[in-house]
Amino acid sequence: MITQKRCKKGHCATEGEKQMNDQTTSLSQIKELIRIFRKKRGWTNEDPKDIALSLILEGSELLEHFQWLTGDEVLNNQKIKDAISEEMSDVLWWLVNLGDRLGIDVAQAFERKMEKNEKKYPESLFSPTMTQEEKDRAYYKIKAATRGGHPLYEPEQEKEKK
Repeated sequence: MITQKRCKKGHCATEGEKQMNDQTTSLSQIKELIRIFRKKRGWTNEDPKDIALSLILEGSELLEHFQWLTGDEVLNNQKIKDAISEEMSDVLWWLVNLGDRLGIDVAQAFERKMEKNEKKYPESLFSPTMTQEEKDRAYYKIKAATRGGHPLYEPEQEKEKK
């Protein structure tokens, strides 16, 4: 429950009233809520390494809710989705907190990364009309080129020999 008083377009949320959603809440608003929460508790000088570790730990807790379940089982189980939403919020908390602590504008970083992804994974190699095998082959070729190899990448000439 958010205890800070929030006002939008002349309406102020009362304690417990939920107004945040993906369509109306900005990343800067989330960052500010985290800052206020942390400041009130004296949590303002965490080591960035500890923040990064916490981010990964929360990511692991998120993954735990998928263990031993199929995607359909997750999609059709509201209790699991509720637990996942809690862990996603924790991951978001630590990600935004890390960006804030390091002075990284998360939205700008995301935009730059999307520009790189547009070049790295061009639509011509990952068209919706392509087969999954063609997409996988293109993906593993890119990974092999950027990582010095990939166990699932088979160069075309080797594939033809088989």
